[in-house]
Amino acid sequence: MESRSEWRAKLALGGYFALVAGIIVGSFIVLLILRLIGIGVEDLDLSFPVALISSPITETIILGITLLFARYKGAGLKELGLKKTSIRILAVVSAAAVVLFLLGVGIIIFEEVVFGPDPMEGLVEEAVVPRDFFQLIVMLVFSLVLVGPCEELAFRGFVQKGFENSFGKMKGLLIASVLFGLLHGLNTLYSILPAFGAGLFLGYVWQKTGGNTTTSALMHGINNSIAITLAYLATV
Repeated sequence: MESRSEWRAKLALGGYFALVAGIIVGSFIVLLILRLIGIGVEDLDLSFPVALISSPITETIILGITLLFARYKGAGLKELGLKKTSIRILAVVSAAAVVLFLLGVGIIIFEEVVFGPDPMEGLVEEAVVPRDFFQLIVMLVFSLVLVGPCEELAFRGFVQKGFENSFGKMKGLLIASVLFGLLHGLNTLYSILPAFGAGLFLGYVWQKTGGNTTTSALMHGINNSIAITLAYLATV
């Protein structure tokens, strides 16, 4: 019998679509904020990446939706996988984040060889690459404190867990990873395959650590931090 704090695929899918809608709403909020300060979508040469505004807004929305759906089932952060873990496991996960980053780079290179350069690459870089060292530090903090934890609580702790409860670990991991990839298609279509690969990697590690979202959140945050740092250094 399903316990009160356990959820399955139907609610996980509902939560996923709510997350997609929330992210889209967050994008409109960001555009509105930019308009209010006199910046239009045509103004590409900004002195800061739009992610400095969009990250806290989007991740707060993601976290809020996740907690609302979890609360509906009487679940809290513990049920979403936020657990203590050992220093050894954190060290292993941190090293695995480098492998995750290299996996993503490999997929991106493959896409560019097969399909050609991403026509949206310039716009994406303008949106996320810091312009100075202070912005870099802020973006790294966002990656580790906001992006990693919020997205992992949502996509591994809630979405993947729900699909696994219905279809088992293998199918649950696959379905959640596909959805994770499709969501990143909101940025650029070239993001779908790398995000799918990242979803598989993060989801597998999440499974192997007993559904510990702390570990996948750290890995996710470090992966993003490496990408942001290298992108910044390439512009210095």
